[in-house]
Amino acid sequence: METEARSAARNQWSANPAGTNHAAAPEGTPEFYEQMTRSRYALQPWLPDLLRSWVPPGGRVLEIGCGAGTDHSVIAGIAGATAAIDLASHGAWLTQRRLELEGRPGTAQVADAEDMPFPDQSFDGVYSFGVLHHTDHPERAVAEMWRVMRPGATFMVALYHKHSMFAAQKAVEYVVRLRWRSQKWRDFLPELEYGAANLEQRPLVLLYSRRDARNLFSRFHDVRVRTEHPALRGHLLPDGLRRFGWYVVVTGRR
Repeated sequence: METEARSAARNQWSANPAGTNHAAAPEGTPEFYEQMTRSRYALQPWLPDLLRSWVPPGGRVLEIGCGAGTDHSVIAGIAGATAAIDLASHGAWLTQRRLELEGRPGTAQVADAEDMPFPDQSFDGVYSFGVLHHTDHPERAVAEMWRVMRPGATFMVALYHKHSMFAAQKAVEYVVRLRWRSQKWRDFLPELEYGAANLEQRPLVLLYSRRDARNLFSRFHDVRVRTEHPALRGHLLPDGLRRFGWYVVVTGRR
């Protein structure tokens, strides 16, 4: 069912697939994907190894919210088979194009995380980075994850962290802005997404504490939570501050 949040998310990431603003080459070219990979993992240098350690070798893996396919390329290099979905056709096309350029099997299609077009128990792993906090019913998306995962299958999901330094900074900016411009937090927070400030209908952004994230996946087993942060001028946060990072990364198994 189409909702305001789905419509806003589709508009946002149709116009601005995540990270494409960091690539100058024409979309869909090898140079474009090379630039996407370089820029993404310069910001998230911890992510490729984390992905490689998680992807079930030879298994069938689903990515929810594939964007331009940067992470999906890593997954497809390890998994036996992959599938990817995105609410925006732009993202699905970019991911499918990358798979074809790299000669990798797999499909990317437009679909809703809350109503996925896959049979029960279809996957050995499900991955989603920075996506589920944009849906109005994340618990439904998590229920769908459970449905399409085989017994013993694993997942890895990254959500925005409520108790992060970045969220605190945005809260201060919001208070300062209120002095000269009336704006709801619901409308202000999405401005952290590239291009959202220029859209009349802005995407929904939810923030999760570590406890919130764990509770969201309470149905699963061996649930573990960690926090990570984008690199700042090429440097990661010191270990003592990593707990205040921008991402809550949750892993577990069905």
